[in-house]
This record gives sequence, structure tokens and C-alpha cells, in this order.
Amino acid sequence: MKHYSMRSHLTLTFAIVAMIPILILGSFQVSQITHITQESNRNQQMTTYRLGDAVQDYMYYHRNAVETLAATITASDAAFRTRESLTLKLQSLQDNLAGFTGIYVVDPNGVIKATHSAANQTLIGTDLKNRDYTIRLQAAPKTIVSSLFRGPEGADQPAVAIAVPIYKANKQPDGFVLAVLELAPIKELVTKYDYGKEAYPVVLDHAGKPIYHPNAALTESLTSLSKEPVVVDALREHKGEGTYQLSTSGQKELITYKVIPEVDWIVWVSRSKASVNAAFTESLSLTVLLLIISLILTVLLGSYLARRLNGTIHALVGYTQRLAGGSFVERDSKAVPRGAPLELQMLADHFFRMAEQIKENQGALLQLNSELEDRVEERTQRLQDEHATLNAVLESMSDAIVLIDVNQQVVYANHRMAEIFAIPMPELAIMQEDALFERIADLLPERQEELHKLAAGPRVQGAFTVQTEHGKERFMMVSAFEVARDGRVFGRGYVWRDMTKEHEIDALKNDLISLASHEFKTPITSIRGGVETLLRVDAQWEESFKQELLEGIHEDIGRIQDLIDDWLDISKIESGAMRINPQPLRVEAIVESAMRRLPQQASEAHTQFEVQLAEDLPLIYADKLRMEQVLVNLFTNAVRYNEQHPMIRITAVADERFVQLEVHDNGIGISSEHVDKLFDRFYRVDVSSSRQTGGTGLGLAICKGIMQAHGGEIHVVSKPGEGSTFSLAIPRFRGEEEQI
Repeated sequence: MKHYSMRSHLTLTFAIVAMIPILILGSFQVSQITHITQESNRNQQMTTYRLGDAVQDYMYYHRNAVETLAATITASDAAFRTRESLTLKLQSLQDNLAGFTGIYVVDPNGVIKATHSAANQTLIGTDLKNRDYTIRLQAAPKTIVSSLFRGPEGADQPAVAIAVPIYKANKQPDGFVLAVLELAPIKELVTKYDYGKEAYPVVLDHAGKPIYHPNAALTESLTSLSKEPVVVDALREHKGEGTYQLSTSGQKELITYKVIPEVDWIVWVSRSKASVNAAFTESLSLTVLLLIISLILTVLLGSYLARRLNGTIHALVGYTQRLAGGSFVERDSKAVPRGAPLELQMLADHFFRMAEQIKENQGALLQLNSELEDRVEERTQRLQDEHATLNAVLESMSDAIVLIDVNQQVVYANHRMAEIFAIPMPELAIMQEDALFERIADLLPERQEELHKLAAGPRVQGAFTVQTEHGKERFMMVSAFEVARDGRVFGRGYVWRDMTKEHEIDALKNDLISLASHEFKTPITSIRGGVETLLRVDAQWEESFKQELLEGIHEDIGRIQDLIDDWLDISKIESGAMRINPQPLRVEAIVESAMRRLPQQASEAHTQFEVQLAEDLPLIYADKLRMEQVLVNLFTNAVRYNEQHPMIRITAVADERFVQLEVHDNGIGISSEHVDKLFDRFYRVDVSSSRQTGGTGLGLAICKGIMQAHGGEIHVVSKPGEGSTFSLAIPRFRGEEEQI
């Protein structure tokens, strides 16, 4: 092997040592620049999705209000469909919900027959049969959201309309309710977000006409942008991003887009490609220049230091060789050459004196070493005991704790910290504070800038929402504090407390209040109307009419009782107080009993059941009433969410532990984005805009709680248009002694 001189080794070593941090710094800088650009693109994408969700919620809220009004008119008798009665209903919606320029009732021939105010009476008789929404509604009687149009029903301004069919008592179409939306509230909703520098939003209807565009002339002229490449890609991909050259712009733009499925509208956020790449190119050029200059200067400096150290090291080697030969007394004046560093001369002097004293102090050193070892061992044991106690306390806490020293290095973190933020303990133990905050920031869907404010004062508190790797949100309360003693600061500490349970309890309270105000309003209003009608002293009602009103009141009271029962059940499930009384049961008997308990409306739908149960199917061990409750809920949903003749097929197979009971229907099905949340409380799927289904969103959550109380499970497999299959895993009966 070839040997090199000390100078060559030192020069090469200095160069390598200099290049490593420079390359690391350069790589980190490039990574940071790339990350910033990607983060900007992600922020633009998230802003687009939030914009889409906001527009979807706005349209859903107004469409739901119009559908409720149409359902009210459909439910009323012909005597309550006079122009005066309709005007009062339209006026009520106009007064209670902002955003409508006009609300009308249109007859089956497409002519306006009632309006919401006296000021619009001149529009009564206006022929709307050639309107886009009228033609679409007559072709398929369901809720229609029109494309952008201009007409007298919209005050001759660009507008969109919601049209909902109404029916006669014999289920025949009887016209529709037409609600014309203002564009100003939609513009205010769209423009309230901060889209960043040189970025702007666009909202198009299903025909490609701009509901909102920064160039207001496009909206005013009802210009269609349906041929734009981004519109074509959005209709095909539904959401995504890309670089496009728009006909309305003279430059390439980075566009993130999303289709709102409920109304087939398209929202996008656009930003010029030049602004996206400018910061990256400029920063990368500057970084490369600085890296080259730093490398040249470091190599020159390393060569100079290597040359100086080479001579002094040679002198020191010769001196130590003479000392090793036993020359402890006489000094060699040539041991250190002239011009050597002062520190090296001092080192030689002290080294010579040390050699003279080595033999004298050797015995004393051995004795002292023995005593020192004993004392160190004792002190080490005491520190280990104290450290073990402290570590046990910190590891036993339910809160996540991390301590940072003055060099911004993690010096301690308990396993709870690693668990919450999904960081392996070996990696967490050597992290820098900035790297730790970056990992935590990746789990924060918003308010990331608030994270670094935790280091702003001696004691700071904050609240954050953490997104776990499984997609579940945790609500965390963090307390930051200085670690100090006697005026000396040793670092900072952070204590993260999981407040998810408290937050869920508060959210459940809010959901309950909101649901109560919504679900009780309709039956109570109906009961009040029926009672006020019966109490009128200026009219004589026929007995059949009175009986009809009383039956309606009785049904509404039953609905309220069902709501209360659902809430009591979900409260028992949430508190763990759900109790069951299991007993050996035949599956066939449970199914037959559940079929008899179906609500009246399900029976009237002429539901067809196909029960395929083997005769040798084992007994199940379950609570009869609770298991019937689960099946009745599944049967009712199969009838309620069905656009054809309802057919329910029931099959079962058994394994060593469970009887797997499957309920398959031919309903409208459930899309994949709703399946995972289907069993959450208060969650409802608006799968058909033409159907008035009602419900609390608690039924399937109660079913899941009942199955878990039995030690079983419930799952669903579904596709839109192909029906749904619910699978129940029910414990089988294994004998009284084994079952206990």
C-alpha cells in the first residue's frame, strides 16, 4: 500500500471534511427549496378543495331548503295550494334564508302561478317552458340546478336557479318550485379566502359558464369555457392539478381543480407558472454559487493549516521518541524547532516535567484510582436509582413530554411523545427542535405558523388539531415552559395533552342541539298546525277530516318518540351502558319477527323478501329485541333508499364462532367515500336529491353499538346503482357453560 506524506493526508482530510457539511448544506437547501415549492402547491390544492367544500355546502344548504318547501307543498291538500297560501310559504322561505332573488311556483305547463312577494306579481303568468331547467325537469323529475342564465325571473341579471318538482296527491307531477340564487353571496364566499400572490379562483357551472371569474365580463356575457383543457381534464379526473394555457390568459398557469359532485360545478385556483418557478430558480443559483466559493476557501485554508501542522508534528514525534528511550532528565534543545507554535513548546516542557514525576506519583495514583472508582460506583448507582424513578414517573404519564436543551437538541422524550406523533424513539432521541417541529407540522392540517410561537415566551400554551397516520384527528393542548434554576436556563420543555375525548363530548353536545332543533321542528310544526285546525271555532270539520288530522298528529308523536329512543340508545352506547339479555335463538325466527315489525311505509312499498336460510343453521346467542332492532333498521333503509321495487335477500353461513348473516338489497347503493363514515353517529348520505328521506343519522351507529355489545361485528359492501350488502357476525350458541 502506498504511503502519503502527513501534509497530503491533512490537506485531503481538510478538503473532505469541508466538502461533507457543504454538500449536506447544499442538499438541505435544495430540499428546503423543493419542499417550499411543493408546500405552496399543496396549499393551493388544499385551498381549492376547501373552496369546493364551501361552495358545495352553500348549494346543499339552499337546495335542501327548497326541497323542504317543495315537500311541504306536496304534502298539503289542494285546498292549501291557492295562490295566497303558496305566496305565504314562498315568503316564509324568502324571509328565513338569504341568497334568493326570487322564489316561484311554476305549474305543469311551465307558467309562473305564484311568487314570494307582491312586488313580483307582474311575473305571474310568465312562460318558462323553454328554460333549460324546465326542459331538464320535465325529462327527469328531480331536483335541478340550472346553468347560468339571464331572464326576468332573475331580475335580468346573470343567475342560477334551483328547481324542485312538486306532486299531487296521486303522485303525479304538479309543477315545480323555482328558487333563483343571487351570485353576489357566492362571489363573497369565493373571494374571502387568501389564495396567495398572483393566484385567483374560478367557479363554473355544469355547462362551463363562469358563476365567478375575476374577469366579470365573462359572467356578465354568459361566456362558456367548456372547451378549455382544464375543464375537459376536470370532468374526466374530477380533481387534480396541471399546467395549462387558458384562452383568457396570455401565460402558462398552474391550476388545481375539483368537481363538486352534487351539482357538477367545477372550481379551480390558478397561479402563473412564472411565479411558481421564480423563487426556486433564483434561490438554487445563489446556493450553487455560495457552495463553490465556500469549497474553494475551505480547501485553501486547509492546505495552509496542514503545512504549518506538518513541521510541528515532526518535531513532536522526534521528542517523544527520545523520551520513550528513557531520557527523562536531560532536555534536548532541538526537540522543538525554532518557530514552532508557543503551545507546542509549552507542551514539550510540561511533558518533560511529567515524565520526571511519573514514577513518584505512580503509587499514589493507583491508591487514588481505587478510592475514586469506589466513589464513582456509589455515585453512579445513586444517579441510576434517581434517574430510574424519574423516568418511571415520566413514562407513566398519559401526557407527551419532550425536553430541549439550549443547543435545540432533544435530550429527553417519553414513549407517549413517540406514539402520538408516530416518530420512532431512536430517531426522536437525536432530533433537533426544528426537525421535531417540522414533523409535528406535517400532522397539522392548519395553524402550522402557530407552532413556532410556542418558543416565544417563558410560558406559552396553545391548542392544535393533529392528523394521525390513520386519518383520525386528535385535539391537543400544549404547554411550553423554560427549564431554569437559580437564574440559569437549561432549555425548554413541552407537554402535549390529548383533549380528544373532551372535544368529542363537546362536539356531541353541539350535534345533539343542532339535530334536535332540526328533527323536532317538522313534526312539532305539523302537530301544531293540526291542533290549531281542530281548535278553530269558525269552521265545522267532517269526522273523516278530523280523524285524518288526529292520525297525522299520532304519527308525528311516534316520530318524536323514535327520535328520543334513538338518542337514548346512542347515549347508552357512548357511555358503555348498553345492556343486552342474550339467549339461544333461531335466526329464522329473528328474521321473521323483524319483517313483521317493518314500518307501515315499508309494507306499503310491497317489499319482496327472499329468505335463504339452511335448516341446519346453528342457534345464535343474542338479545332478541336488540337483534330485531338491527334487522328492522337495515330493512327500512333498504326500502327508503330504493328507486325500484324493493327486494331484500337474506342469507346466512356459520363458522366456529359466528353466524354470518347477510342482508342484500337492490337499492341505490353507497359511494366509496361515504362507506367508511357510514356507522358514525349523526352521519347521513345524501344519495338522491329527489328523495325526502329524513332521519337522524343514528340508526347504523346504534346497529354498530348493538353488534359490539354482543361481541359481534357489522360491515357493509356497496356500489352506487348496485345495492348494498350488510354483513352481521353474530356469536353462535355453544352451550350455557361455554357461553358464560
